[in-house]
Amino acid sequence: MLQSRGITDLLVAEKKAQEIIEEARKRKNKRIKDAQNEAKFEIEQFKGERDQNYKALEEQQLGNRGKMVQESNVQTQIDIESLKAKYDSNKDELLERIMTTVCDIKPKSHINVRIE
Repeated sequence: MLQSRGITDLLVAEKKAQEIIEEARKRKNKRIKDAQNEAKFEIEQFKGERDQNYKALEEQQLGNRGKMVQESNVQTQIDIESLKAKYDSNKDELLERIMTTVCDIKPKSHINVRIE
């Protein structure tokens, strides 16, 4: 009887140990899940902050680019007006030169022409 009672006590103790181990595993798994959820939350928060910083920098750069495009357009218009003014001032002189060159023909024979 003592021996069967000792075996029974051992079985009860083993069952209790298994329950304690199972409970510890459950707590461990719960802590792991909580840590994963907390890490996901922190990652999302960090990602959100980075996205905000990126968008702010992007907006700043696009603003600078828009300003540069506007300045470039203004400078282009100034250059176009300058070229038009030069064209208008030199147009008559150039036309006169072209007419003089075209109309002032001096006929000559080519050097390879043989006159027989």
